[in-house]
Amino acid sequence: MDLFSRQKGYLEEELDYRKQALDQAYLKIQDLEATLYNALQQEPGRMASEALSAGQREDLQAAVEKVRRQILRQSREFDSQILRERMELLQQAQQRIRDLEDKLELQKRHLKELEEKGEGDWSLADQRVFPTQPHWSLCT
Repeated sequence: MDLFSRQKGYLEEELDYRKQALDQAYLKIQDLEATLYNALQQEPGRMASEALSAGQREDLQAAVEKVRRQILRQSREFDSQILRERMELLQQAQQRIRDLEDKLELQKRHLKELEEKGEGDWSLADQRVFPTQPHWSLCT
């Protein structure tokens, strides 16, 4: 169970990390959009909407959207890969736990069989007389 708890904790940490990475991706997109907007505003005496034709604005919007989708897709693909790897590790850990539980159960049954088999031997041992005081004469 300890291994399972550690894997779960690791997955939670990984999820937090990926959430931060996604937030950073959104910030990067916003930064790129702001940079582009500022670059378009720098033409002397013209607004960004005046600097570009309608077709150019549409192309620019499509390009910005394409970059945004690409960044988000890459982030999701990376998240999916990490999730697949972590799930595989988790499944391996769960299988290991099941294997160990099976082995433990087998050992318990074996021990019980030995105890049952040995009960006759123990009953004979109980009937034997053991000295309560040591025989010091045997030590000399």
